[in-house]
Amino acid sequence: MKLPSSLHHFGFIFLLAALLVSVSSCSSEQPDDDLTLAVLSTADLHGHVFPWDYYADAPDEAHSLLKALTLADSLSQHYEHTLRLDTGDWLQGNPFAEFYARVDTSGRYPLLQALEWAGFDAIVVGNHEFNFGIPHLRYRIEQTDVDFLAANVVSEETGEPAFKPYIIREYDEFKIGVLGLTTPGSAIWDRPRVEGRLRFEDGLATAETYVAELQAQDVDVIILALHTGFEGSSSYTSDAVGPENFGKMIADTVPGIHAMILSHTHRVIEDLTYTSAANPQGVAVIQPGRWASHLGYTELGFRRTENGTEVRIGTNRALPVEHASPHREYTERLQDEHERVRTHFTESIATTDSVWESSDARYRDRAITDLIQYVQMQATGADLSSSAIFNTDARFEDGVITRGSLARLYPYENTLYHIRISGRQLKDYLEFSARYYEESTGTDLDHPVPSGVTPGYNFDVVYGAEYTIDLTRPVGERIQGLTFEGQPVQDDDSFTLALNSYRAVGGGDYDMIADAEVIEVIDISVRLLIEDFISQKGHINPEDVARTYWQINW
Repeated sequence: MKLPSSLHHFGFIFLLAALLVSVSSCSSEQPDDDLTLAVLSTADLHGHVFPWDYYADAPDEAHSLLKALTLADSLSQHYEHTLRLDTGDWLQGNPFAEFYARVDTSGRYPLLQALEWAGFDAIVVGNHEFNFGIPHLRYRIEQTDVDFLAANVVSEETGEPAFKPYIIREYDEFKIGVLGLTTPGSAIWDRPRVEGRLRFEDGLATAETYVAELQAQDVDVIILALHTGFEGSSSYTSDAVGPENFGKMIADTVPGIHAMILSHTHRVIEDLTYTSAANPQGVAVIQPGRWASHLGYTELGFRRTENGTEVRIGTNRALPVEHASPHREYTERLQDEHERVRTHFTESIATTDSVWESSDARYRDRAITDLIQYVQMQATGADLSSSAIFNTDARFEDGVITRGSLARLYPYENTLYHIRISGRQLKDYLEFSARYYEESTGTDLDHPVPSGVTPGYNFDVVYGAEYTIDLTRPVGERIQGLTFEGQPVQDDDSFTLALNSYRAVGGGDYDMIADAEVIEVIDISVRLLIEDFISQKGHINPEDVARTYWQINW
């Protein structure tokens, strides 16, 4: 066997050679297969085409679609038939994706170009595909020849599926059905962009409908391509929207499923054959990580029997891309696009005399988070502002603030809301956020300990009101000394609050404000508002925005 010349890293050659020997051995031990199919998958790419960290302008060898496509081509040499699927969240997520969504939309989106060149059969529509609005999503889809799947997204205007529900591929007279579904949480997280236009139906109910439809078309094998997790609770509370993560529910309930490719939760799941009363034959379950960290590789063998089609589950692995080399041909074709993104995000947008950092910003009030809050209050005129500390590795230094360093501070495409809340809602909001930390045990620690229940991007702090988070108290009783302009906050007080669009509609299960009065919606990315503010100033230091409003007692 001759490996492609691009696979020059010795460690990767050893790993791939061992894997392919295993593949060949496994296949040769299955002489009864009438057909062997390799299902190759990616998930939650979020713009990670090149092995490059655009925030730091430095290599990132652990994440790259181009590396995953090298793996895919190498594996494909050993199979007559392959099926290539991506399970969503490809339009948003890093500076590369942002550049082609906001700065340059004149050409095609390079990530989708690469998937098309690589012969992908279908791409699922993930929740982050709606972040830039439905027209932009449609624009990108129409530029691409690949099929886009999302059976449970329905047009409010026509009542018909807004995207293709499934595809059917035929190999050697075996019919393979691929059903695509997405998490219904987009109805909440991107409500301003989708409300009245798209309806997001329950994933399980939709699977039941379309699996039956595929079976009625005499499909031999059914594969689910899902933008949802295998299991886990929803990050929202809503009677009108189905569960966020429904993969296991389908495997437990809907008979006739043979393989399931998952995403959304950014996990790695491999070597899992899940059996249930509905699917005693076993379902091959794979989830290939996030940011093109892995290529999913699932081998399925099919054999005709007098009782129908028998499915054999072979290798079911999530292959890390770290030691692979980027696909040589596609890298050369997209190199100019990569360099344009680098140039844009290394550009200085302001200067500073200070180092700003967020390493301890989840337990100490820091200027780098106050910058977000200050800009949100300036843009809305609100009494208060709230924001999460999205990253603890954000940093401005060396005298300049670049677009890349700002994108690390605020990586999401949230827009800005101006709402009205009561004093009671403010207290409930802060108490809910304070669940992020474990109750203090009196141990002399350098910092409080996260509970693991709440992700960091759902820990919010408020700017404009003074308060203490007392971790020696139980959850629900932690907010102490809450005052506004020197006066204790009362339940019937009224405040205006600036916050991002994700949180304003109850994202992160902040349902206590989900139905608050909306005063104004500013449909501009919060990050762009921050960029405009600091670029207009030209020179900024922490004291320009920093105010100490909150503290943690542990």
